[in-house]
Amino acid sequence: MNKVIAAIDGSRSSGSVCDHAAWASLRLGAPLALLHVTRPPHADKEADYSGNLVAGIRQQLLDEMVELEEQRNRLLREQGKLLLADALERVKGQGVDEAERLLRHGGITENLNKLQEDARLIVLGKQGKDGDMVERHVGSHLESLIRILKTPILVAPLEYRQPESFMIAYDGSATAQKVVDKVATSPLMKGLLAHILLVGEENKANQDKIAKAREPLVGQGFEVRTAIRNGDVAEVMCNYRKEHDIQLMAMGAFGHSLLRRFFVGSTTTRMIMEAQMPLLILR
Repeated sequence: MNKVIAAIDGSRSSGSVCDHAAWASLRLGAPLALLHVTRPPHADKEADYSGNLVAGIRQQLLDEMVELEEQRNRLLREQGKLLLADALERVKGQGVDEAERLLRHGGITENLNKLQEDARLIVLGKQGKDGDMVERHVGSHLESLIRILKTPILVAPLEYRQPESFMIAYDGSATAQKVVDKVATSPLMKGLLAHILLVGEENKANQDKIAKAREPLVGQGFEVRTAIRNGDVAEVMCNYRKEHDIQLMAMGAFGHSLLRRFFVGSTTTRMIMEAQMPLLILR
């Protein structure tokens, strides 16, 4: 499990996916693989009316449909090769010497599920070619990938901005503590300014929680800023992010904590994903 895999589909997110993947590959010292899947996962199936036709015409139509499908697949493969060639040039411009190119057929979910055993990190765009609406993409396709994949995922926004700081939304749960521990020991965030935000009342219990969260990061040499703020979780997180110009957020995808319910499968997911900031999802 050592590759950074960047899934590109030719959408307007693909450039940002390449840039974020190149950044992660260099930070982790891990080889980069560029993946393109030729059949979009939500592609509508073409109607087949051949069963309503007489035998001779039906066979002729079936032969033509087979030939058209073969031509379409050839064109999709050629298009995929061009997309991967362009992606390779882009990551080279970001300092990556070489990257593996993977051209696959089928659904993105099934292909990433097969490839994740060799992956250290998977980079996805929050808006794909098959769904430019943020709500649609986060609410179905992307959320299903988060649920299925066991590998850490970096969800890239439309524009790349090299991260200089990151935020962990912390609630004292085992899920949140695992995020802190993983971030502290990973080279991906080394040298970046760390923010730990706890949404809740300013009391002794919450002060103890955030002090516990701070320790692993400080122990690994991070500069850490902590804050406890009361109010609506989504509003507090968004305001804090804007106030401190934070470029990356880390969260956990395991368990059923309150914070996870705010992030995945809710209107707050849309609010977070609309922000021009990558989201690192850890197991």
